Amino acid sequence: MRVPEVLQYGTREAVTLDCDYVTNNVTGLVVKWFYMDRSQPVYQWIPPQKPQALGIMKNKLDLSYKVSSNPYTQHRALRILEPSTDMTGNYTCVVSTFLAEDERTRPMTVFVPEKRFDMIMDRLSDGYLNIICSVEGVFPQPELVILAGNRPLNAKSSLNIINGRYTALTSAVVKIEYLPPTVEILCDMQVPLANYFSRKRDIFYRDPPPSTLNPTGSANSMTAHDQGGFGPPPGLRGCRLARYLTLVPPDPRTLLCVCTEPVTPSH
Repeated sequence: MRVPEVLQYGTREAVTLDCDYVTNNVTGLVVKWFYMDRSQPVYQWIPPQKPQALGIMKNKLDLSYKVSSNPYTQHRALRILEPSTDMTGNYTCVVSTFLAEDERTRPMTVFVPEKRFDMIMDRLSDGYLNIICSVEGVFPQPELVILAGNRPLNAKSSLNIINGRYTALTSAVVKIEYLPPTVEILCDMQVPLANYFSRKRDIFYRDPPPSTLNPTGSANSMTAHDQGGFGPPPGLRGCRLARYLTLVPPDPRTLLCVCTEPVTPSH
């Protein structure tokens, strides 16, 4: 039995599930396909009659498809047109004659990659770091894990289904003083049924340089992204407003300061 284990939605016009068999006695030969369990037949072929599409596969199969020229095996395969996510599941092929019966079951997953995958870090005023990781528009169900320095953090998660696609969010709060001076923050997203993995990463600096204080005097978290909105250091003349950037790959010893609002000379 040959069934594609995973296929990406929208990449195939049709997919073939083949139920190869050999029998010396074709008297009473019947080939049946079931979706999920024996209560949902989706296909039946009794040679020399034409094959039939049943249940959820009605109007979704290519009944003219022939996998071979043998009159007793040519219509054994299930040819699904435009496979969609609602066709994810286990498929069972049952071949029977008057003398014997055999069956095989295989899973198939129609996978949809995420439309959006984000990770946000927010330094809270009470000395904690809030990390939020979210993913949208994926199928089947994803799993999210937040890690700090490759150590999984305790997190709270939520999951919703919107138009047949999953939206998942997980968040973790960690006391900043428990973190190393420089730590890599990761958000891992995997879809087990599709054998799919994706990752977001960022760098968090526990103790930002003093020059990164904002006008109110509170420290901002420094990450590998544009931090923006900080005053220029004393060594950068002729500049009213500057932005600090960290290097990629990050180097905690080096910050790049870019002037974003030069002072206009007065005449």
